[in-house]
Amino acid sequence: MKRTITKAILFFAVILACTSLTSSAQVLPTTTGVSLFCAGSGLTLPPAASNTDWIVRYSATATTTPSTVITLTTGNTIPAGTLQTGYYYLSSKSTTAGSCESEMQEIPVYVLKPLTVDFTSASYCIESPLTQVGSVSSTDPNTTTFAYQWYTVSGSTETPISGATQKDYTPTVAASSVGTTKYLLRAGYLIGTNKYCPETATHDVVVAPKPTKPTITPGSAIGGATPVTF
Repeated sequence: MKRTITKAILFFAVILACTSLTSSAQVLPTTTGVSLFCAGSGLTLPPAASNTDWIVRYSATATTTPSTVITLTTGNTIPAGTLQTGYYYLSSKSTTAGSCESEMQEIPVYVLKPLTVDFTSASYCIESPLTQVGSVSSTDPNTTTFAYQWYTVSGSTETPISGATQKDYTPTVAASSVGTTKYLLRAGYLIGTNKYCPETATHDVVVAPKPTKPTITPGSAIGGATPVTF
C-alpha cells in the first residue's frame, strides 16, 4: 500500500513539474507564433474597436496571470524602449462604465539583439586578389546563424556580387579593376529561410596594377664574367 501511495505521489510530482515547465516557457525565435523584432523597434497593434481600449500585460515567461501592465502610446503602440523578449497578453474593455474585460490573447515576442558587422580590408595586386575577411558577432545566445551578402558600392548604388554570400569574400581577377573599390558586407540573422535585422560595414580596397617590365641596359648588370688577357 505504501509503495502504491509513493508511486502515486511521484506520478503527480512529475505531472506538476512538467506543467510548471510548460507554463513558464521562455520565448525563443522558434517559439510557435512568435513575432520577431529588431532591437529598437516598437510593436504597433491594430486600432481598438470604437469605444474600446486595449489592455496589455507582460510576463517574461508564459503564464495565465500576467501582472505587469504596459502603458501604450497613442492607444495601441508598445514603445521601443519598453518592448522586450517575453509574452504580451492583450485584452480589450469597453469604455462604458461597468463593462467586463475580455479574455486575453497571448503574443510571444522575441527581440533580436544588435549585430556587430565588420571586415578586414586587404589591398592587393590585380594578379593576386586577397580575401576580405568578415566578422559578425552578437550577444544573442539563441540566434547564432547569419546570412551574408557582399556588394560593390559606387556613390549611393550598391551592387550585389553574385555568389558572394559567405562571411569572407575573395575577389576574382576578372572582377577586379585597378584603382579603389568600395566593398560593403551586409549580414543579418538567418532564422529558417528568412533574414532579419541586417547591419553593414564598408571599406575601400586598393587594387594595384602589375608593375611594368624592368629595363636593364647591356653592361649595367654587375657580377658577370669580364674579359681577361692570357
